[in-house]
Amino acid sequence: MMYSRIVVPLDGSKMAERSLPHAVDLARKISVPIHLIRVVDLTHFERTAPYGLGLAQATFELARTEEESESHRYLLNVTDELLAQGFAVSDEIRFGVVFQEIVDASRAGDVIVIASHGRGGVSRWFIGSVAEDIVRHSRTPVLLVPNPSLQSSTADNAATVLSRR
Repeated sequence: MMYSRIVVPLDGSKMAERSLPHAVDLARKISVPIHLIRVVDLTHFERTAPYGLGLAQATFELARTEEESESHRYLLNVTDELLAQGFAVSDEIRFGVVFQEIVDASRAGDVIVIASHGRGGVSRWFIGSVAEDIVRHSRTPVLLVPNPSLQSSTADNAATVLSRR
């Protein structure tokens, strides 16, 4: 199947940015645009907001505005870097549960390229895994870029393709 767009979820961390070289390489090889997405998830704040509803709502709106501004600046910087390299790039900011928003943002013909922290066992059970949830729920293929510090010294491949349907 030929892909028509590469979706790259970024959260502003160096860990998430490990997916960019793989996305860039794939985009270059098959001549498709890159779509950057950043999801702002303030659900933890909504659940733990202190004080009265009025103050909580005002604080929530301030946090949302700050996160949106930071996300916009971040995506603009990454987009500019990719545009300078000659890639067609789009970006979007979404609000909600991270994995669900990424799955909802993808469409037929997309491939999602995402870095994994590579947590296992109890750590993954308590913390959860956005990458794992995306792989489980995505209707499009997912290219999962593993954490290099967790790979064995004989590991040759840089990424593992996990595909749904």
